[in-house]
Order: sequence, then C-alpha cells, then structure tokens
Amino acid sequence: MPRVAVLRHTFGIASETFVLEQARAFTRWEPVLLSRDALPAGVSGAVLGRGAAAHTAGLGSAPMTRLLRDLRVDAVLAHFGVEGSCVLPATRRAGVPLATVFHGFDATTTTAALLRARTPSWVTYARRRARLARQGELFLPVSEHLRTRLLDRGFPADRTVTHHLGLDLRKLPAAREPEPRTIVHVGRLVPKKGHVHLLRALAELPGVRLTCVGDGPLLGELKHLVGELGLGDRVRFVGRLDNTATLELVARSAVLCLPSTTAPSGDQEGLGQVLLEAGALGRPVVASRHGGIPSAVVDGVTGLLVPEADPVALAAALRRVLDDPELAARLGSAAREHVTGEFDVNSRTARLEELLDGLVRR
Repeated sequence: MPRVAVLRHTFGIASETFVLEQARAFTRWEPVLLSRDALPAGVSGAVLGRGAAAHTAGLGSAPMTRLLRDLRVDAVLAHFGVEGSCVLPATRRAGVPLATVFHGFDATTTTAALLRARTPSWVTYARRRARLARQGELFLPVSEHLRTRLLDRGFPADRTVTHHLGLDLRKLPAAREPEPRTIVHVGRLVPKKGHVHLLRALAELPGVRLTCVGDGPLLGELKHLVGELGLGDRVRFVGRLDNTATLELVARSAVLCLPSTTAPSGDQEGLGQVLLEAGALGRPVVASRHGGIPSAVVDGVTGLLVPEADPVALAAALRRVLDDPELAARLGSAAREHVTGEFDVNSRTARLEELLDGLVRR
C-alpha cells in the first residue's frame, strides 16, 4: 500500500476538522500525519519538532528531508499553499512528489499582504509561490473559484485540479426541530466573515435572534455595533466552540448565514465548510455570492445567495427564509440531498486517491 504524508503545521484546529476527516477516509493509501507541532491527544503521526523548525518555513529543512526518507512515503499532501511552498525544497531533495491543497487565503491573498504580515512562513510562501507553481506536481484548490485565482497567478492548468473537500456525515447530530426565527453564524471575528453586514441586516428583522460562533479581533467592535444598532440581547457571541457543539447549534437554528466579503488583503472564502455541514443537517443557508461559496450553495435550490456587503439584500433573503417555513424546508431538504450526494468524505477521498495514483505512475 502506498504511503502519503499528510502535512499541516498544526493539526486539531477547531475550524479545520476536514483535514483529519479526510486523512481518516483513505482506504488504498496509508496516511501518515506529519506536523511541525505536537499532535492532539489520540492522534498519531510524525512530528518534526520546533527544535528543527522554529516556524513553518523550517519544513524545507534537512531534518524534514531525512524524515521524509525515513518514513518511506510515496507522496506528500500539504494542506495550504504555505505548507506546500515551505516543504517544497525537502520534497525535491527526497525525490517525493508534492500535492498541495489550497483552501482560500493561500490562493487569494495578495503577495503584498503576505509580505506585510511579516510571518516567516507567509513571507516564505510569498517568495516561493512561483517556484511552487513550477515544481509542484499537483495543485488541488477546493473550489473552481480558487482554481481560477491560481491560474491567474501562473499555476499550470494541467496540474491544477479542482477537488472539493468532503464531509464526514457520520458525525452529524440527530435531526431536530429548529428554533423559529433564529440565525447562526460560524466563523472567526474578522472582516472577511461579514459580521458587520449581518448585524445591520438583523436590525431590519424585529424579533430575530442571532448567535455568532467564533472568536477574533473584531469582538469589541462588533459588540459596540450591537449596542449602536439597539440589538440588545438579540445577539450572542459564544466564542470558539468545538465542532460537536457547533453542529448542535447549527442543528437548532432556523438558518445559517455566511455573508462573507473580500478582505482588504484580498483574502476570500475557498468553499465554506460550515455551509456543507449546515446543508447536511437540512438547514437552509443564506450567504453572499462570494469566492467559492457558489460551489457549496446552489442559489434558489439549496440556499439563497446575495451580493457581497449588501445588508438590505441580506435582510430580504433572511426574511424570506424565516417567514416561509415551506421555503425553508424545501431549501433544507435539497441542501441535505446535495451535500450527501456530492460532498461525502469517502467518495471525495476515493477521488483524491486516484489523483495521488497519478503521481506515482509518472
């Protein structure tokens, strides 16, 4: 059985359950988790260790080269372009093909913004991205939108293949009756996630309650806006929750809203994994027509899409779903069918294994 090193600098991040779910779904390839940082409890794999790499840029170091050889892997699957660019030199020295999954910011953030961040791994990525495009064997953007952005940045069309992430349908909580006139938003409290526009839309929806899951630098600003808009106790910020608790909240809510916008850095949504989770739970979705979101939500069929940064249109779409139980049920049912048919992690990972097969046959 061929072996693939699944690389992420940190495993177990609450918003990245899809990485481990995908790794566990391999059947014909043996996955070996490869990390810079310590692995979460109960998760096994190989750790490079900060002694060899003080930051992700060290993934290209001589110790990483030796580790790839010692593990006898047939390919490396790097999650995020940052990891792909950083590990690239080690894969060249070890003679191992590299496949890189692009999730969003890594395909859309401008080079200037990456450099301004002054994060060593991001700076390495900005400087090495063109080399990655030339030398990497396979590039896997999670939506067609991201593929287009990568092609615009010079990635080769014949090695850049859209590959949607899958969802482990077994983890979903039991179906339940949603609480009427409730909205849930899941995402970091950062400009890209569109909280400001959602709060302004909520001001036009009397009696509707909103729960925001996630933390981030905008918490103070958003709480101030809640007071300014007179939303009082209709908005709850519950902070970061684990995936199980998040899914329970989504299952209890009438609609999930993700009004994402393009950040000043150029950062855009790759797909919006929470949209798939909501759909699998039979919850209707209202989101912006932004980034890779249209790959997850079929407008008018599994949810409603509105223009970016348009609170008026957002309020109108939310009102339609909240005021029309039949529409909500129809959208939710179609969403469940769409996600279970197109985004099951087992079928998506089987396709990924076929793509990896192509790397070792070259």
